[in-house]
Amino acid sequence: MRIRGFAHSVRVKGRRGFLILRSGADTVQCTYSHVQGDSACLDAEVFSLLSKTAPESFVEVEGTLQKTGFPIKSCSVQDREVLVQGFMVISAASDLPFSMRDVSAPEKEKENKNIATVAYNKRLDFRALDLRTPHSQAIFRVIDSIMHMYRSVLRKNGFVEIKTPKLIEAASEGGANCFSVDFFRRKAFLAQSPQLYKQMAVIGGLRRVYEVGHVYRAEESNINRYLSEFVGLDLEMEISTSYTEVYLFVYRLLTSIFGYLETECREDLETIRRFRHFDDITYGSEPLVLTYRECVEMLRKNGVNMEYGADFNREAEKMLGAIVKREHGVDLFIVESYPLAVRAFYTKRSDADSTMSNSYDFILRGEEILSGAQRISDYSELLDSVDRAGISRDSVRGYLETFRLGVPPHGGAGIGLERLVKAYFGFSDIRYFSMFPRDPARLYP
Repeated sequence: MRIRGFAHSVRVKGRRGFLILRSGADTVQCTYSHVQGDSACLDAEVFSLLSKTAPESFVEVEGTLQKTGFPIKSCSVQDREVLVQGFMVISAASDLPFSMRDVSAPEKEKENKNIATVAYNKRLDFRALDLRTPHSQAIFRVIDSIMHMYRSVLRKNGFVEIKTPKLIEAASEGGANCFSVDFFRRKAFLAQSPQLYKQMAVIGGLRRVYEVGHVYRAEESNINRYLSEFVGLDLEMEISTSYTEVYLFVYRLLTSIFGYLETECREDLETIRRFRHFDDITYGSEPLVLTYRECVEMLRKNGVNMEYGADFNREAEKMLGAIVKREHGVDLFIVESYPLAVRAFYTKRSDADSTMSNSYDFILRGEEILSGAQRISDYSELLDSVDRAGISRDSVRGYLETFRLGVPPHGGAGIGLERLVKAYFGFSDIRYFSMFPRDPARLYP
């Protein structure tokens, strides 16, 4: 057999040697010797070459696979090893910026004085090397599975995938936190979300649409919780009778994804858990739905001084998650009926209370992972809302004109992929879940 991979480690004991070869997340022991008559005997030149191979060099091993009489606990393949009969260095590594052993070690072992602490910024500077760690590879396989299931569930429910422009004429949604770029001697902006365009697609008759695409936010925020560029999982759909149809569907979508991870990604979840422990998330077969007012009362009863009409800050979200977990036993729940004043201009006003809105957020482990709402579908009402928000009608004229063409009631949601995965695993740093993160302090590599 012939296998290729990275030289994880090489250990020589007398005239015998042991190479741990890593391919993806799997490792296998390759034994070799310079003992005549040994089935893994190499000539002196090859024995020396292999023994001096630098860690992380990309190599090729030719040999025979055999069962071992004892488990090789240092490898993922524990009951077999390769008897080396040929060896070649395809690409030698040199001057590694950090040890793979140090960055692969479980968090609980970082107190071990023999394991060096590597600053995460340094790991990100050499991200291609950092990605070779088992937990990093497991994270991105989990993310791939989330996107696969997201698309699969939506397609089965009649959704059409669309791609909306990221270069736009005016700051999207009237927001100020947009990146500006030069566009053939004109100023253009990077889209904050596909919101206006996915609404226009539903108005265009596609009925149910979704997008997996990049989103840009020019916010000087905490780099551990926010990214300047992230992946948005957005959807929009027609509403038959009530906006609750949307959040009930989104709940089924998310729990389908979580169920898939729990059954199909168990090995990857355990790899990540070995690096940093996390508890399995808890959620009901039907969602726990709380109103904004109920949540404010819960916070007040637990000593949080919060006024009606204010949005939840990070501390309030975290406290709310802890209260709900204690009183209802779930990590995932929905908060609906937010004050109209704290939602975007296109959000539909509640018929029952003109100060409230047909909107909702999903909270997972005390962190908001998505926002959604029913949208305004009446042209005159939308014009009034744009004016109240202080947005120039001209800046959203293409969007506004669409609402003179006949509009079905509709609503949707926007999910931040990296934030969703961060909350799922209970990590404190969102950058683990972006392959090459962009934040106010990082534009490299």
